[in-house]
Amino acid sequence: MTHRPGIPMRPTELPQQRLYLVKGVPTAPPGWAPLDNVGLDTYRKARVPRSARYLGQIEWACSPANSRISAYCLAMDRRRRHWLLWLKPYDDNWERWNQPQVDAAAPPQRLDARAAAKLLLAHAWAGERDRRYGLDRFHGINEDESLEAGEFNEIGDAVWGQDPKEASD
Repeated sequence: MTHRPGIPMRPTELPQQRLYLVKGVPTAPPGWAPLDNVGLDTYRKARVPRSARYLGQIEWACSPANSRISAYCLAMDRRRRHWLLWLKPYDDNWERWNQPQVDAAAPPQRLDARAAAKLLLAHAWAGERDRRYGLDRFHGINEDESLEAGEFNEIGDAVWGQDPKEASD
């Protein structure tokens, strides 16, 4: 990853998370199909290119003793055949970032980077939501860079439904 993610320690370090311009999650082009786990195996040993765009950092704070922090970035593979969504997980037990890994990939099909990032994040999160123990909606946006906090929230709404905190406002 070209950007070194940092964990915010003060509320002032968090991106603005309430008011944002609604842009919408793009619809997938006809025939767009993300790679399955077998297809992702070709990228297991790949390295994040320097040209990768840092998207932001999301946090799931399940309990005081259990949390997940994930940083995401997007890049095209070397042959320019697939958009790759990279996940860099934070290990809170050892207080360090683990090696990045490809979390989702799909053919470009004339998608720009922002649309590809939104579609791949939605696909990756929906896959984790649908697994045996299911991933709940994230609890915070620690950093926003190529995608804004509002765009992360829109993707969350598309995957898990509207955030109950937003519905009550």
